[in-house]
Amino acid sequence: FLEWSSRQPEGFKYELSRGQVMEMMIWVTRAHLRICTNLVLELGRLLDREKYLIGSADFAVQTLFGIRAPDVMVEPMTAELDQRISANPVFIAEVLSPSSVGIDFAEKIPEYTAIPSLQAYLICSQDLPLVWLLARDGGVWPDKPQPIEGRNETVPVAGLGVEQSMAALYHGIPDPE
Repeated sequence: FLEWSSRQPEGFKYELSRGQVMEMMIWVTRAHLRICTNLVLELGRLLDREKYLIGSADFAVQTLFGIRAPDVMVEPMTAELDQRISANPVFIAEVLSPSSVGIDFAEKIPEYTAIPSLQAYLICSQDLPLVWLLARDGGVWPDKPQPIEGRNETVPVAGLGVEQSMAALYHGIPDPE
């Protein structure tokens, strides 16, 4: 699949789930880009970059159902530099787009939470400071995502021992009027 998708015309990226190839748009809004960038920068500030690799949507994650390309992911550092896919992410984040709401909440939750190494899945609104967090607690996933809203809040990242500031995550995103 990775070889096939790398030979496709530019303008789309592809994911594979349950035997279906899905064409994903690569052109996102500036708000989407800012939140992803803020998330990567904040994780880079909080995490030991000798221990963790912080990746973007250009890197794939192996699920039990196929291959996904999350907006942001964190995995333990490895010396294998020729790989194109992570089999052991500890953190995954997706930023919602109008076309991805159903996928990020319905399809990806069971796919991501089935990854044995994953400790937290974060879904971020691109319109206002609001995230939904799924975090393992004692090895168990909650029944539904926990909403966290407001710039004064923090987001605990299970498995990494850090908390992200919502103000930092939503820097450059104005409050809705």
